[in-house]
Amino acid sequence: MKIRFERTKTSIVIVMYSLYLYFLGLSLLNTSKALIVFKDEKRSHVAVWNWIQRFGSYHICKRKRISAFMIDETIIQIGNHHFWLWFCIEPIHSSVLGIYISEERNMLIAEKFIRSLVSKY
Repeated sequence: MKIRFERTKTSIVIVMYSLYLYFLGLSLLNTSKALIVFKDEKRSHVAVWNWIQRFGSYHICKRKRISAFMIDETIIQIGNHHFWLWFCIEPIHSSVLGIYISEERNMLIAEKFIRSLVSKY
């Protein structure tokens, strides 16, 4: 993976550090405030957002295996119809791993959803 900049206004180290802070959970504004330690570089939250849009699709590290899933379902109403919303989160990083909507709630649908998660993670 080779990252190229058209202009060299901002150092690559500062861009990667800001992406690191944002993906740790800081907001755009707090990430831009954290860049104050680089005295010559003052960047706005819009600049951080632009970097996220540009480089957010690169996977710096890939998690190969998830140790635990938390799966839950709830019923939602769309118009006059009721549907089941299935979702799965990973408890350590609190990240959403999958979402599935079905018209019925039974063991076959639950097993299909779990199998898709196991094959993916």
